[in-house]
Amino acid sequence: MITDGVNDRVGHPIRLNVQTLEAGKKGYAAIVPLGDIHYGHPCCDIKRVTKMRDYCLANHIYVIGMGDYIECGTRESVGDSVYEQEMNPRQQTEVMVEFYRPLAEAELLLGMHGGNHEDRVKKLTSFDPAKLIAKELGVHYLGDACWSLFRVGKQNYTMYSMHGASGSRFEHTKMKAAIDISNRFEADIILYAHVHYKFAMPVERQRVNVRNRTVEARKVHVCLTGHWMSYDDSYAQKLGFPPCSMGAPKVELWANRWDIHSSV
Repeated sequence: MITDGVNDRVGHPIRLNVQTLEAGKKGYAAIVPLGDIHYGHPCCDIKRVTKMRDYCLANHIYVIGMGDYIECGTRESVGDSVYEQEMNPRQQTEVMVEFYRPLAEAELLLGMHGGNHEDRVKKLTSFDPAKLIAKELGVHYLGDACWSLFRVGKQNYTMYSMHGASGSRFEHTKMKAAIDISNRFEADIILYAHVHYKFAMPVERQRVNVRNRTVEARKVHVCLTGHWMSYDDSYAQKLGFPPCSMGAPKVELWANRWDIHSSV
């Protein structure tokens, strides 16, 4: 349930996404970031990402859209996707609206980020497919990056999520792009998309507790949010990028104590 929002104006992305999440029988609320689908690209595995969506629906897992929902090839795009893509960008957008609709109707869709592939149309026409998807589904459009404040039971958790823009090619440089964000934004969870790599790791920080006069450790959970494209005949293979298994991480926010678990 959305309870508040900062800068929540028509035509503008929200700055702070404030929501109360329900903990399940296991005592936590789970979130799966779901983006980099590239629907319309020949390598998009729509069957596998649909299984993940249905898994979230069946298990009451919240989802945040991470951008690049559609391939959105144009004549100005790098490569030849304008000729290889299935359906045109309008049709791709319509399919993605229906793909995410069950999550929105179940009140499990926390919002939708934009991505650089949607930006292809936005730069040419000012029309933003990601914003249209969010509007059609009645959820917040989160723009390129957004802060979130989640309330689970009596616990509060902060998240900074973004589609990202890194050109990193290798695992360690992809991880560094997200870890660098965690050094600049003091959030409990960092979600970073775009790099087509699935990764989740707690990074420990130390700080002084002024009230208790102690030094305490604080974990920041850094996640790269994965992708849903096969490797063979993809542009990643063509450019020599290392293959990475499809999928997305899961983040668990506990209700009876302040605790976060992340996994892939």
